[in-house]
Amino acid sequence: MIKVTALLLTFPCIVFALDYAEYPTFDSVLYYKRGDTVAYQNHIWVSRFPSVNRMPTKNSWWWNQVALTNIEQWHYGQFYPLGNAVSYQGKFYFAKKLGFGRPDSNTGGHQWQDFSHPAIGYALPELDYENANLSVDGVDSNFNGIRDDYEIFVVMEHTDPMLRHLGLQAAKLYRKLFDMAQIDNGEISIQEVAMLTDQLVSLRVCNRQNIRSREGFNGYQHKYVNTQERFQEFLMAQKLLYEVLGDDYEPQVPREPCKFIANIGGE
Repeated sequence: MIKVTALLLTFPCIVFALDYAEYPTFDSVLYYKRGDTVAYQNHIWVSRFPSVNRMPTKNSWWWNQVALTNIEQWHYGQFYPLGNAVSYQGKFYFAKKLGFGRPDSNTGGHQWQDFSHPAIGYALPELDYENANLSVDGVDSNFNGIRDDYEIFVVMEHTDPMLRHLGLQAAKLYRKLFDMAQIDNGEISIQEVAMLTDQLVSLRVCNRQNIRSREGFNGYQHKYVNTQERFQEFLMAQKLLYEVLGDDYEPQVPREPCKFIANIGGE
């Protein structure tokens, strides 16, 4: 018995990393005790105090949001409160209990949770769920030209850097298309319409290539054109392109359409 106890004390606790999708979704009817963790609105939250029907929010007294950006290295002797995220030897951890422990130590194994999240290193916008789909333009809270709900979809769905970059590039092209639908035909440059058409067709070809080669990939358009009003606007914009360019226009698609889309804007 003494030998078994010695072995247990010698080896640190094995903490298995959990991905965001593996955390239970917040449920307003459940009782949460201190240190419980949930997934809610694209973030991981740690319960600071026992509660029922206390929604996790960024400045909540009851919950602490696990940081996904500006994650610092773990430091010896530093006290870490619940929910604090650190990096240590190439892994990410958040504190599920108060303490000073090292993440890979026996004591630290009880304090820290090894975790992964598709948006680590990316500042997700704070999505306004009530107003996200009330207008064609939607909500762009971080003013980067990409609708919040679509941006979150791309970042959460695609950890592959190229697919993520293509998705964000696609949003900029769709935004240009929607904006063009609001302009009178006489004020539109034929060259500008032709360039956008070439880009949109190249994006479609790129998406088809990725759908064939990447399991589970379904493109981006269905998430951007995701309401009846947006679909109608999308059709109107396409009709405008046709009216400006006419029947005889043939889009120019490069040999490497995905590379072409990725490099639009010099990015």
